Amino acid sequence: MGKQVDQLITMLQRSLAETLEVLSRLSEAELDDSSDHPCAMGGTVRDLLTHNIDHERMHVGQVYSARYSLRHMQKSEADRLMAETLRARTDLIAALIGLPDSALDTRTPDDQWTIREMIEHTIYWERHSIADLAHQKLAHRLPADRPSLALEVMDPIYGKLPSFENRSEESSHP
Repeated sequence: MGKQVDQLITMLQRSLAETLEVLSRLSEAELDDSSDHPCAMGGTVRDLLTHNIDHERMHVGQVYSARYSLRHMQKSEADRLMAETLRARTDLIAALIGLPDSALDTRTPDDQWTIREMIEHTIYWERHSIADLAHQKLAHRLPADRPSLALEVMDPIYGKLPSFENRSEESSHP
């Protein structure tokens, strides 16, 4: 990807974070309040927000159509894997939306894990595998000062994420 594409992706990520910050504080009752914004088309806050969702989906389709016309489809397997990784993470984040904090540490009869443990486990193994990949294959192509979550990541079974630079033993995913 080019630098300008990276900048657009970063801008989209920041915009999404700001949007989710606002939406997380919205009450159910406020969804039915009137909205003066032109995108609400004379309707409510709910109308405004559903418009925003549909508007974004419409433009996603246009971007794919433009890529097709420009003959720049996502042919690279690495690009596809990156896009699918983003979709999977978005699905996981979406599954958490609306969940009360009190549910994070409750064990359900069907699962051995709490939701918090599942998320921590997911992050741990993602960081574990990506840190290993970065160290083994890409160390010379990545910025030395790139931020890392390694110090914050704990797995309910394996504990703290190991340092890949001084690693003496391999962990294996269960």
